[in-house]
Amino acid sequence: MIRTATTSRFIVRNVRHFSWDGHGTDLLSDSLAHNFGAPKIILHAHGNSGFDVGNVVKNMDPSDPELLKTKGIVHMAGSILAFPTACYMWNVRDPQEITMEKLAPLRLLRPKLEYLFIGSSSPIPMSIIEALKQELTDEQSSIVIEPMNLRNAMGSFNVLNGEDRMVAAALILPPR
Repeated sequence: MIRTATTSRFIVRNVRHFSWDGHGTDLLSDSLAHNFGAPKIILHAHGNSGFDVGNVVKNMDPSDPELLKTKGIVHMAGSILAFPTACYMWNVRDPQEITMEKLAPLRLLRPKLEYLFIGSSSPIPMSIIEALKQELTDEQSSIVIEPMNLRNAMGSFNVLNGEDRMVAAALILPPR
């Protein structure tokens, strides 16, 4: 769709580009939508107040076609811990606050976690990452811990979750 808008001296054209143009199958969307009764978490967006998370609330009436179209996006105001089929508020506002006690829910996840993405807009000290790697590797056979910016952590989580990998994202909303 092309819309044309005129400004004082310029003609501006807004062209929307989609990654999927109707040819073939969108495998990631299909995988995220069907998970044997438990919808997979989808991290949609983030802003100054929190994160928009899809599939947090499950549709309890599958016979209603209007409810099936609803994505169930919930705005979670604050930092979050996202797992393949669940998302929780997380009481961390600065990367310096990350401890194994704050990441205790990771120990409960079964099957064991393969990837943990820690997303923050401020740098995460490597000393914290190394301590987490040592402690989590002792408890779980092998885990990849990656510090990233928020956008990359959310995207990596969505892709690996769509591939049915055991992944978690710890996303820190900066204090403002």
